Amino acid sequence: MSDFSISWTAPIRPSYSLAGIPLGVHIKDFERVLDEYALENMEGAYRFVGSPVLRMEKYFDSTGDGGYGFHIVDLELTNWRLYYDSPDHPGVETRALHVLTRNWKIYAVKAWMYESLVDGGKPINSYQGKLPEGIGLGSFVRELLPYTNLEFDSAEEWFCTSKEYGGLEVAGYCCDLDDRPDQIITALTVVG
Repeated sequence: MSDFSISWTAPIRPSYSLAGIPLGVHIKDFERVLDEYALENMEGAYRFVGSPVLRMEKYFDSTGDGGYGFHIVDLELTNWRLYYDSPDHPGVETRALHVLTRNWKIYAVKAWMYESLVDGGKPINSYQGKLPEGIGLGSFVRELLPYTNLEFDSAEEWFCTSKEYGGLEVAGYCCDLDDRPDQIITALTVVG
């Protein structure tokens, strides 16, 4: 479990991995792999295979619950100018990847689409990994329906796939597909 590569194009494997990061890995093993991607000239900055430069923050409580948050460094990659007058606008998304832990082990990995897009546009800098069906960030949520049921969790504002499909949470526009069938996937989380 400690021999893996972190890649911006690695396939998404529900219940198993995202960005090549497998669930269940102890944080000591994760940090050994993470060290390979640290940028020498920028403290706290990382570049994974095919990724832009990301700044990492981490937090753990005394039981090992917490994780690692990776945020985009170059705000121009967010395309903030399409909709906002400043890169400091609260609507500008900087989250790119989060690795969540429980009891010192990885239990979930989440990728965000941090790029603002024009209608019909596809992300080019956000995580590019795809599910086996070729679906990823920027795809329509409804594209998953031939492969799995999607249950909308109104409290968490995301969709959960069926157990048969595997552990995957899908974020769109924070509403049910009946209310807005045209929503695109803005975040994907692989869970055990």
